Amino acid sequence: MASTETKIGGVCGVLAAVAMIPAYVVGTPDQPRTPEEAAGYYESASWFVTANGALPMLHVLLGLVFLGVLVHVLRQAAGPSGAVYLTLAGGGLFFALTSAGFAAEVAYPAAVVRFGGLLLPELAQPLLALSVWSYHYAQVGATVMIFATSLVVWRTRVLPPWVAGAAVLGVLPLLHLWLPLVGALSSLLWFAVLGLALLVATEVPTRDRAAATA
Repeated sequence: MASTETKIGGVCGVLAAVAMIPAYVVGTPDQPRTPEEAAGYYESASWFVTANGALPMLHVLLGLVFLGVLVHVLRQAAGPSGAVYLTLAGGGLFFALTSAGFAAEVAYPAAVVRFGGLLLPELAQPLLALSVWSYHYAQVGATVMIFATSLVVWRTRVLPPWVAGAAVLGVLPLLHLWLPLVGALSSLLWFAVLGLALLVATEVPTRDRAAATA
């Protein structure tokens, strides 16, 4: 049977995807085109800080636990291979730049909530632009993580074979520059899919066991 650790990682993967739903309900930061639109994008500052600041912390926390468990499972099956390290590096880049994007996007409304009053609307635009480009580069890490994971699964069968097919979800994040919401949702769907795969896995083969049965 899969270990309790593996199942915890699976639950965290699914919940990491769910935790991002409020942020996407709020909208995407590339929509505002003028200073007035940028200031209006936040609407209720306190709700925006919660949806795009506090709740995404859960996404990062749960996602890091999921990533750690996933890398451990892959390393058990494949050993210290380059693909396993690429999964770790891609996931680390994804969460680091995603966190930077959250911080930049929430900085303006957080200042409004913290200090009160209306700040200069011109400040909102560069912060939103910074968050958008942080998210663009974060999806590069997501693509690396997705493809590397699928490669290890295909070679080792450490998870159900259909998980390797989830590599198709790594294509859309590359289009994040042009289709930001679609690319971001594709990455989140991959987290949910891999989380479910860890949950339903009946046994996680180690490298030695796979070699013995080869």
